[in-house]
Amino acid sequence: MTEIRLPGFRAEADGETTGEWYLHEGDEWYCMCGHCRNFVALAKKRQLPAELLDLLDRLSIPPEKATYVCEMDGEGLYELCWNVSGRLLEEGETAAETAWGSWALEPRDKYPQPSDAYDEFPDPCFVLHVFLRLPWVLDESMDTPRPTEHYIPVQGAKGETCAFLRRVITAALAAEGVDFACEVDVKITNDEGIHEINLDMRGVDAPTDVLSFPCFDLTPGELPDPEEDMDPGTGYVPLGDMAISLERVKAQAAEYGHSEQRELAYLAVHSVLHLLGYDHLDEGPMKARMRAREEAIMETLGLARE
Repeated sequence: MTEIRLPGFRAEADGETTGEWYLHEGDEWYCMCGHCRNFVALAKKRQLPAELLDLLDRLSIPPEKATYVCEMDGEGLYELCWNVSGRLLEEGETAAETAWGSWALEPRDKYPQPSDAYDEFPDPCFVLHVFLRLPWVLDESMDTPRPTEHYIPVQGAKGETCAFLRRVITAALAAEGVDFACEVDVKITNDEGIHEINLDMRGVDAPTDVLSFPCFDLTPGELPDPEEDMDPGTGYVPLGDMAISLERVKAQAAEYGHSEQRELAYLAVHSVLHLLGYDHLDEGPMKARMRAREEAIMETLGLARE
């Protein structure tokens, strides 16, 4: 454990757990506005106060992976938060003042988290909460630039599984002619978790393998309009959410006699097609068309049915 001491604040931090989480999960910054890009650029260059950098280094936190960033007054005053695994031992009433700003150690539930992924940060934990003034070094307007790559945050999976799902989903979108940047939110869970989602969202009291929640009411072959349907706050077209039960992946892979990787890819492709308007409610042309597209995409991934 690492002891953290600030004037009025004291905590025990688990640097190993903190660093492991940021290595695998804290890999997507949710905001693309000019102010946040300014923070990321400075943090990557380590142009932050030395004592703040020293503490982040001790906790194995990359400075640019703050869990919350807000430029507050248009003149470079930033509010920053980093989640830290560990326990608060002493919580002061006011932030500790420094020559460059102020900082504090505070309960996580007092501060916003930029995406559901941060809800998975291991408990117990607390927040390193910082106010500081940074120079405005990016001469960019506040209009959100149009991103060129898809944003595919994956909650509940780590490392290679996240990268694999992003690769599969990107391939499925490309196969369907989606040539503009989209957001697809993925939740990896177990049978209990997907059962709860199924009950809450669809009123179905049972687990399943995959659930899809599209943002648009499309027909197969129809795509959203990237000009009209783009989220102006992010520059992405939000396609929707998917949830996959890893328990079902393992069970169905064993049942069908193929790899868990193929089963996971198939469910992700299946879900992408649902987000793009495909369905299989009938036993005729709709289902056949969806199945044909699934197999074609799986073949491009080198995971065709044997």
